[in-house]
Amino acid sequence: MGLYQGPRLLDFAKTPSHLQFNKYVLTGYRPVSTAQECLRSLFYMHNELGNIYSHGAIPIIYITLLCYPTVQQTALLAYILLSAYGIYCATTARTNVLRLRAFIWQGLFRFSLFLFRVYGSGVGSPNSLRLFVIMDSLAVLGGVVNIIQIPERFSPGLFDNWGNSHQIMHVMVICAIIYLHWGTLVDLAWIKSYQCPTE
Repeated sequence: MGLYQGPRLLDFAKTPSHLQFNKYVLTGYRPVSTAQECLRSLFYMHNELGNIYSHGAIPIIYITLLCYPTVQQTALLAYILLSAYGIYCATTARTNVLRLRAFIWQGLFRFSLFLFRVYGSGVGSPNSLRLFVIMDSLAVLGGVVNIIQIPERFSPGLFDNWGNSHQIMHVMVICAIIYLHWGTLVDLAWIKSYQCPTE
């Protein structure tokens, strides 16, 4: 990708400390940039390019999913608000452990909803539970891959631009969002035919 000749990229040692969270990504760091330089960075190769474009995929998916019925929009917009806080905390965290900790509250919330459904206190389509388990598994697995920094841990420098743990985590989160969507659709179809108990 070379539509624009970017600035001289930095190696890990010369990178600002707030960007030094993966010691196995050795090269391709952008220097501190103005807003205009950040926009230009969309058009030259550096080690965050995949992350930037995968971040852009998430809003496109959200916007696409908002084209569906109002009940689904409410569930999706509520999930977006819950996720936004975790993302904010993760972006201000200085270590991978603190980044993961920013999402633990969300994981505990999801796990409690799962327990309500499994033990009969919550309702929903029996067919959607599998989709939500896959969704949560993908999100957790993506977080773990990012924390333990594989595959770049085994070949430092090889995955600097493409295929590093942070990018893998982004792809897994996007897949998790798709499973959330599918599970919600199954639940909405189930709600149309569900009859509340009369006793």
